[in-house]
Amino acid sequence: MRLATKQERFHHLVNSILKLNLNITRRTIPYEGGRLAVLYIKQLTDTKQLSENVIRPLVSASPKICLTAELAMNRFLYAADCSIKKNTAKIVDSILSGQTVILFSTDTAYLTVNLQKIERRTIPTPEIEFALRAGRDSFIENLDTNISLIRYRIKDKNLRIKMLEAGKRTKTRIAIIYLEDVANDTVVSELEKRIERIDVDGVVESGELQSLLLNNRNNLFPQMGLVERSDMACRLLLSGRVITLVEGSGLGLSAPAAFIEFFYSCDDLYENRFFGLFMRIIRYISAFTTLTASSVYVALTSFHTDAMPADYAILLAEMNSRVPFPSVVGAFLLEFLIEVIRESLLRVPRHIGSAIGIVGAIVIGQAAISAGLFSPLMLIIASVSLLTSFVAADYTLANSFRILKFMLLIITGFFGFYGFTLFLCLILSALVSLNSFGVPYMAPFAPFNLYDFIRGFIDNTAMSPLRMKYLRTKDNRRKKRQTKSKNAGSSWQQ
Repeated sequence: MRLATKQERFHHLVNSILKLNLNITRRTIPYEGGRLAVLYIKQLTDTKQLSENVIRPLVSASPKICLTAELAMNRFLYAADCSIKKNTAKIVDSILSGQTVILFSTDTAYLTVNLQKIERRTIPTPEIEFALRAGRDSFIENLDTNISLIRYRIKDKNLRIKMLEAGKRTKTRIAIIYLEDVANDTVVSELEKRIERIDVDGVVESGELQSLLLNNRNNLFPQMGLVERSDMACRLLLSGRVITLVEGSGLGLSAPAAFIEFFYSCDDLYENRFFGLFMRIIRYISAFTTLTASSVYVALTSFHTDAMPADYAILLAEMNSRVPFPSVVGAFLLEFLIEVIRESLLRVPRHIGSAIGIVGAIVIGQAAISAGLFSPLMLIIASVSLLTSFVAADYTLANSFRILKFMLLIITGFFGFYGFTLFLCLILSALVSLNSFGVPYMAPFAPFNLYDFIRGFIDNTAMSPLRMKYLRTKDNRRKKRQTKSKNAGSSWQQ
C-alpha cells in the first residue's frame, strides 16, 4: 500500500509539473521496482553532459537495482554536481534556474544536478574604471565567474560569501562578500536585512538593487560605490567594506561609502603618493568648477558687476548687449544644449559618435556666436564646465553635480551670490546629514578625524598601516610594523 502511494504521488507530481507548459523535457527510465523521471529545460541544460554523466550511468544501472536518491548520487552520479532535496515546492524553481531534476517513484527525495548551459562573455577589459597600472579583468554578468575572480586574489579562510535571493519572479541570486575578521558586523547584518526585505517582482541589475537598498531614494548623491574591477573589489574588501554582486550585472556595489571615496581613482593606489594627491586635488577643483562656473558668471554679469575691474565689466557689458536675453537664460540654454549633445553621443554608434560630437560642437558653437545668441565668454565657461565634468573618477557623482548645476544656476539667476551661497550651504548640510549603512557620509571631515583626513585626503590609503577609523572595522591594522634586524647589516657585509 505504501509503495502504491509513492507511485501515485510520483505520477501526480510529474504530471502536475508538465501541465505548467514551461517547455520542460522529460526522460523516463525504468529500474527494479519503479521508474525515475529526468526533468530539464533543453535551452538551459548542457545536453552532452546530461547524456554522459546522468542518463548513461542511470540506464546502465537501473535494471538491476532499486534506486533511491542517495544511492543514485553516491554510486552512479559521482561525476555530476548533484544534491539531495526533499522540498517538492522548489522543484519548478530549480528547473527554471537551469537545474536538472531527477524524481524517483520509490523515494520521496529527489536530486538536482547542476548542468547549466548559459552563454556568457569572456572577461573583458574595464570600461568605467580604466587604469594605466592595474589588472585588465573586470566583472561580467555571470555571478560565479565574478566570485571566482575575487577568490583568485584573496586566498583567505575568513573570506565569507552569503548567497541570497531577490525578486518574486526573477529569483535573482545576490552575493554578499566580506572578510569576517575585518568587516563591521553591523554593516553586514543591515545589508542582509535590507535585501531580505525587498518585495518586488524582479531585480535584474545592480543599479536597481542599489535604489531598493537605500532608505532615502530621493537623495541625489550616491550612497553605495560602484565596482567594475575585481582588483578594486579586493582592495575594498581588504579595507573593511562589503561587496554585493548581482547575477546578471557586470557592476558590483560596495558599502559603506563616504563622499571622499568617490574622488579616488584606481591609479591612486598604484602610482606615487604625490602624483595621486596631485590628481585628487585636480578632481576636487574640477568638481567644484563643474558645479559653480556658469552660476558665478551669471552672478557677476547680472548682479555683482562692481566686483570686477571696471574695464573688464565694460567689455562684458558690451558682449552681453548683443545677446537678446538675460545672461541666466543664455547660460541655461547653452548648458541644456551641451547636455543634449552629450546624451546624443551616448545613443549613436560609437564609430560615428566622436565625429558627430566634435563637428556638432564646433558648428553649433560658431553659429550661435555669429547669430548673437551667446557671448563668447559664456561659451568658453560652458565648455570648461563640460571638460571638468569628465575628470570625475565616479560617473554617478558627476551626474549628481550635473543636476545640481542647473538648480544652482536658476537660484543664482534670481538672487545672485546670496542665493549662490545659500544653495551651497544647503548642499553641504544635506551631505553632512547623510550616512551610508551607519557611517557618516562626510567622514573624515564631519566628524573630523585627523588620521583619516591625512590618510584619505593627502596620503595613499593603500600604503596606510591602519584602516580608516570611520569604517569601525574589527581589525584596524592592515600592515605590521617593520622592525630592523640588528644582524641585518653584519650579515650583508659578510
